[in-house]
Amino acid sequence: MVHDAAERGYGTGTDAYRRARPGYAAAIVEALHQSLPDGLVVELGAGTGILTAELVGRGHRIVAVEPVASMRAALAQAVPGVIGSVGRAEAIPVADGAAGAVVAAQSFHWFDAAAALDEIARVLVPGGVLAVVWNVRDQSVPWVAAYTEITDEFAGDTPRYATLAWRRAIDADIRFVFDGERFADNPWPTDVDGVVDRALSTSFIAALDKHTQAEVAARIRDSVAGLGPTFDYPYRSQLHVWRRA
Repeated sequence: MVHDAAERGYGTGTDAYRRARPGYAAAIVEALHQSLPDGLVVELGAGTGILTAELVGRGHRIVAVEPVASMRAALAQAVPGVIGSVGRAEAIPVADGAAGAVVAAQSFHWFDAAAALDEIARVLVPGGVLAVVWNVRDQSVPWVAAYTEITDEFAGDTPRYATLAWRRAIDADIRFVFDGERFADNPWPTDVDGVVDRALSTSFIAALDKHTQAEVAARIRDSVAGLGPTFDYPYRSQLHVWRRA
């Protein structure tokens, strides 16, 4: 099963996701590229192909696994030649020991960590890489904190990056040995409409009824109205790497 917020939210919010979600800092993408061995790379929760395109452009052979049909369609448009594979982290459609690396960008929080780690361990060769990539908002910026306060009202039990449950699960699994991490600022040029789209691309906001979405959008719009015609959305990109024991 896919979490309801992901299936309904991303199923209806794919267009907003494609418009509003940032790429990853160039330094992080390059560090990821350098950390990946030769061989097949399995990308879990590939979404609309934001990271997929970067990896393909650097010559990596990718199996892009994505459970949501509208996201797979967007990925196929964004990354010609890569067809999103139906599957999920807990049932990876790849043979035992077939992958040199498994990558999850902005997605590991959705996984049933124990089942996903079993599958990742199954498909990786010994010494293979597990890489987890994130874009994280800078909550020290007042308007970002206000944005988060508004959207968090609707989060419910949706899995979140911020709990760090994903990190604790990987670190606790003796099959994966921590191999380092990198951080880089990733300011993303945007405007008021872009910030609203970013909110509407959030799974649990995209899953709301249209009336409630409109109310959220109006509140978000008010919270950033004085920032000017264009401004930066302050993200920080992160890369965390483990190796299969």
